[in-house]
Amino acid sequence: MDPSTTDARTLAERKQDLYASAPLHPAGDLAAWQSTVLFAPHPDDEALGCGGLIRLLTGRGQVLRIVFVSDGGMSHPHSTKFSRADRVALREEEARAACGHLGVAADHIHFLRLPDGEVPGAGQEEFAEAVARVAELVRSWAVDTFVVPWRRDVHEDHLATWDICRAVADQASDGLRWVEYPVWMWQTGNQVDLPRAGEMIPWALDVADLLTRKEEAIRLHASQWNGRIDDDPSGFQLPDEMIGLFLRPREIYLEPADKRERSLDSGYFDAVYAAADDPWQFETSDYERNKYDATLAALPEERYNSALEIGCSIGVLTARLATRCDRLLAVDISDAALARARARVPDSRVTFRRMELPGEFPDERFDLVVISEVGYYWSYADLERAIDRIQQATRPGGTLVLVHYTPYVPDYPLTGDEVHEAFSRKLEGFHRVHQSRAARYRMDVWKKKGSPRPTA
Repeated sequence: MDPSTTDARTLAERKQDLYASAPLHPAGDLAAWQSTVLFAPHPDDEALGCGGLIRLLTGRGQVLRIVFVSDGGMSHPHSTKFSRADRVALREEEARAACGHLGVAADHIHFLRLPDGEVPGAGQEEFAEAVARVAELVRSWAVDTFVVPWRRDVHEDHLATWDICRAVADQASDGLRWVEYPVWMWQTGNQVDLPRAGEMIPWALDVADLLTRKEEAIRLHASQWNGRIDDDPSGFQLPDEMIGLFLRPREIYLEPADKRERSLDSGYFDAVYAAADDPWQFETSDYERNKYDATLAALPEERYNSALEIGCSIGVLTARLATRCDRLLAVDISDAALARARARVPDSRVTFRRMELPGEFPDERFDLVVISEVGYYWSYADLERAIDRIQQATRPGGTLVLVHYTPYVPDYPLTGDEVHEAFSRKLEGFHRVHQSRAARYRMDVWKKKGSPRPTA
């Protein structure tokens, strides 16, 4: 074993840095998780690793199912008071109680009952059958999110659970959200078990207000910590030190970094608009209203001949931009959003068009281009292409406005700040005339060099 990867001080520092530096993900942005399945290798992993997440989802009324993969029957293999069947029954009873305490409906708790300590991983004889069972189980659930153990979680059942879930996900649609949570990673004695550079994007949930309920759920797995099974000294018991790691105010999750290479497609937005008429509360949110006020106030010209709004959604900002433009082209990837926008803005100055940028792009040139809460839906490659096309589409003297939400959102390939910094690096022949940052968004306004066309 390489001593450089097992140095205790360095390992502790890396774990602490991972915990402390993961960007905070606002709980409100979990709204897109409409049908989530959380896979727990053993009863108690769900409460330890994800108790806060579970309560946040159930508290919002979102669909969450929990699948317990192993039967948990080997935690006290030498007990005579509790046969293996009794141990399995006890752990299932505890799991139902813990999940119920976190708000999970009884009919959303499922037990695969694969043998504890022998969950088959990739390449093992029983693996294909386990994959088929999970695939059949989730087939009718219209799942959009898998929450699975960390891929190097230092326990054979956790590793095998990851293998099974990955095989099932590979058979599913490309739009499946994939999120990993660590349990045994926090106990590892080797840095090779931690995320590698460029491999994952860690993020955090603030669960400080949920810690009492989370601890109560953990404690409901009584066989694992309080000696409820008292006749097997060699049996497993959760050390207090380990439980303490999961009673910190943050839960850490990890997503594959390759999401930065995939733009969100029309299927993602079709699902979002199918679930709600106004999924981002454009009509009712104080955040949106204040942001729109600031956007209109930051426009350096009182009026524009022609404007392009990229990603108009249901047309709330469109209606306000139209009052400052002689002609406004508003484009979006979603037919459902455009239908609502057309109904909202029956204005002859406004044209709505379905376009999937940057592969498609208007042929016209514009005095004003507005990109509000859109750029982070693109991969880095598509963002670079979009910047090139936007530069070309902006007339000399024209205005370019960027406004983006800045907190980290796991669904999005990029962050708002990454979008704005990419424009700052790549724009040529533009100068910035306004920059501001509010609590949750950033705004940058540029003008292109040259003389503007006179307004009509």
